[in-house]
Amino acid sequence: MLKKMNLKHVLPLLFILSNKILSSSAQTNDIVTITDEQLDSFSYGDKEFKLAIIGDSGTEKEANKVMELTDFDALLHLGDYDYECDPDKYFEKVLDSDRSYQFMGVIGNHDAKHQCPDTAAEKFKNNVYNEMTKDKNDKVKCEFSESKFMWSCIYENMRIIGLTPGINGADKREEQLKFLKKNLSDATEDWKICSWHFYDKYYHTGKYPNDGNVVSGYDSDSESFYDYCKDNGAIIFSAHDHVYARTHVMSKFSTPEIDEYDKDSDGKVAQIRKGATLDILNGTGGWEIYIEQGEQKDYDHWVKKYALGEHRENAKRFGGLFCKFNYGGNNKRAHCEFLRINSSDEVFDTFDIYRNDDPGHVTYEQIDKDFKNEKIMAFKEATNSTNDHQRENLKANDGSNNGSINVDKIFTTKNIIIGGSVCAAIVIIGSSVLIFKKTKKIQPESISDPELVIKY
Repeated sequence: MLKKMNLKHVLPLLFILSNKILSSSAQTNDIVTITDEQLDSFSYGDKEFKLAIIGDSGTEKEANKVMELTDFDALLHLGDYDYECDPDKYFEKVLDSDRSYQFMGVIGNHDAKHQCPDTAAEKFKNNVYNEMTKDKNDKVKCEFSESKFMWSCIYENMRIIGLTPGINGADKREEQLKFLKKNLSDATEDWKICSWHFYDKYYHTGKYPNDGNVVSGYDSDSESFYDYCKDNGAIIFSAHDHVYARTHVMSKFSTPEIDEYDKDSDGKVAQIRKGATLDILNGTGGWEIYIEQGEQKDYDHWVKKYALGEHRENAKRFGGLFCKFNYGGNNKRAHCEFLRINSSDEVFDTFDIYRNDDPGHVTYEQIDKDFKNEKIMAFKEATNSTNDHQRENLKANDGSNNGSINVDKIFTTKNIIIGGSVCAAIVIIGSSVLIFKKTKKIQPESISDPELVIKY
């Protein structure tokens, strides 16, 4: 049977098919591969910085060794600079005179009245204040209370608040809580930190088993400093107990409650938000490491602890906590390590902190993925190697492409079908031309329009 097809109807169809395969080919030629090395070397996001958190250091050589464990950009000292009431020794012997890092510090009980003469205590406070206001400390912007015992500083995209509840000669607890609320309630920085020297009842490991709420107060109606910081999403740092101890993410501190999203956690990831945060105690800066004992050492909310050891094996293994905030440029992630001196196993604890406002629906893996995709797009724009098609189809490497990120695959079902269609179209065009020419020669008067004769 013969069926006639008008050639003028076929040619537009062939034109469309040709354009389709050409477009598909152009898209294939536009494939761009970005290696992990290229992405890692591309600067994007917020500036990463490393904060050292050290407490109870004293001024022996071990304090210097702790400071030399790694480089850092800023130091937060949690108090007890010297144990012999020499207010200058730490600042002359341990704190680098030509330091490039920024310094912030709170006063400890060994730097204050009762432990030291009034003149020495005053000198301790002034030395801390002077270090924090020196020209070399100009990357930190601080506001001090009139007494200089309290301060609120901004460094990069972080707000750090230093308080001294329980310290002899310092402001009354009510004034300290008021200062905390004033400087934390409306803070807009990505990262927030509350720091003080002492601790509350449930947040030490038993060296002094009778210690109660030294920070928040002993009255039954005393407001918890810890919970106020938690409600505002601030990480809490303290010392005095010469151990290292880290809690789970907590939804309540006054009577300990582990956050529902952290109850089954192995401690490698802490997801904080307003209403849930963690407390880290670090008093292993170089003077002495304490035992842990009693009910305090067995609290369920501890996720990691480090103390003297059953055989005093850690007596000289002092340490510091070092955290990289804005890790890799991601302002929702920090990476922390607790490092020790005099140990073949230098890293005792390592974990990540994520700012995650909705851990019930958003995983920390998704936070990483979203940031990586944003970084890829910024890389493409910066190198002028993107177009609208690539913006739509660019995907982050999932680990299956040997460190490369591919926009698309060449041999898709779609392209194979299109390619086959064009091949068929070429055959039809060639056949139609031959048949048309032949028909025109044989029946020049009987054909008014060019026709294509197809046999079935």
